[in-house]
Amino acid sequence: MVESNSDKLFSCKLCSEATTKNLCIANCIGCKDLFCFEHLIEHRKQLSIEFDELIHRHTDINEKTFAQLNINQHLEYIDKWEKETIELIHKHTIYVKEKMLAIFNTYKFELKKCHTMLGKELEDKRNLNTFMERDIMDLTKQIEQLNKEIQMMSKVIHQMGNSELNQIVKQISLPTNTIGIKFYFYKTIFLSPLIYLEKSVQWNYLHEIKLDSTYGYMAANNHQIFLGWKNRIVIYNLNGTKHDETRLQSTEVYGELCDLIWSSTMQRFFILCQKSLFVHYPSSSQVEILSDISLIYQDNHYISITTYKNNLFVLNKNSLDIWNLTDEIFSLDNSILISSIVKNPSDESISCIRANEQHLAVLIQNHKTQTWRLDLFNFFPFQRIHMGTSFDHFNQPNLGLITAFYGDIYLFMNWETKLMRMIDQKDLNEMIDYNAYNACLLDTQRILVVNYMTHLKVFAF
Repeated sequence: MVESNSDKLFSCKLCSEATTKNLCIANCIGCKDLFCFEHLIEHRKQLSIEFDELIHRHTDINEKTFAQLNINQHLEYIDKWEKETIELIHKHTIYVKEKMLAIFNTYKFELKKCHTMLGKELEDKRNLNTFMERDIMDLTKQIEQLNKEIQMMSKVIHQMGNSELNQIVKQISLPTNTIGIKFYFYKTIFLSPLIYLEKSVQWNYLHEIKLDSTYGYMAANNHQIFLGWKNRIVIYNLNGTKHDETRLQSTEVYGELCDLIWSSTMQRFFILCQKSLFVHYPSSSQVEILSDISLIYQDNHYISITTYKNNLFVLNKNSLDIWNLTDEIFSLDNSILISSIVKNPSDESISCIRANEQHLAVLIQNHKTQTWRLDLFNFFPFQRIHMGTSFDHFNQPNLGLITAFYGDIYLFMNWETKLMRMIDQKDLNEMIDYNAYNACLLDTQRILVVNYMTHLKVFAF
């Protein structure tokens, strides 16, 4: 038994089982396997063949593979990328210049118009000697504000240009699979394309939502954004997907859409048309008309709407009606004549109302001076607590909106010039964005959605 096992230990690796006992044994010092003399020679020949193949492959690298190594294809790709990038930048800069020029001319025209009107008012009061202390105070503020905005204009245009140029960054990067490295023409990190010049509130850009059409009116809860124009209502989810769309009933009977608002207390959207009021319940996605709330005079029409707790403030041409919701039934609590809110109904009108936790804000237009002002009222009892100073200008009526933003700060949107301002009762009046038509907050979150007509931008603050 011992001898048999010993023979197996010294068997040739390549010999058959029948011949191993009669052959001599040789050892390969490389692989450590045992061979008979014949198979050892065969083993060495195989190693020699494999080694010759390595020499052949090495020669092929020198003669073929090196010949395929060509830097020109990579340089040509870079040249192509450079040409396309220059063309892209050229087209984009032309677009930015045209856009900046249009906004600059619009803004300059408004400032020149304000300067001319202010000069005429000064000249008239001086010639007639009709000025009082109050006039001097008001005119001083207007001159200071005008001077401030003229000086600010270059800074605003410069920041607007930077913001627009930053939009090209995403389009001029090489694809990562080119040569394993990702190149960027330049890299700029910015918190927000908004121009906001103060440091008290930080705007952080989150994302953008592309719209299928243009919409002027908007409102939002924590999950959905309502947009509307004429008799069309669309609903977008906060992530940018379109949720729903609906058409309101005949505009000839109920009038076109004129305002949208969300009530966190009543958990519903209110859709105000010129002759009627609709309500949308997110829980059921149903739209209903509130037939109990109707205009007393058929020649009258609604203008704006807002809510405070369980109260609904509905503005029409003649009055501000306050409705209270109790057990799902609205009852008229108070009706305030417009003449009690504006200084002179023949010269002024209300274009928008909005509420925060402290006050009812009323945006008032003066048709003689072509300016706005923002007045604040207590809710109960209803009384004015602040009369604002004049700001901004317009050529047509009903082209201004406000949004209660943060604390006592409001955002004002001029639909004619497409400029957004931040205003408050302490004479804060700063232009903070351009091409902004509307804005709204997300219910209980510190998130602002700005409407640029073709798209929305979402910001956290």
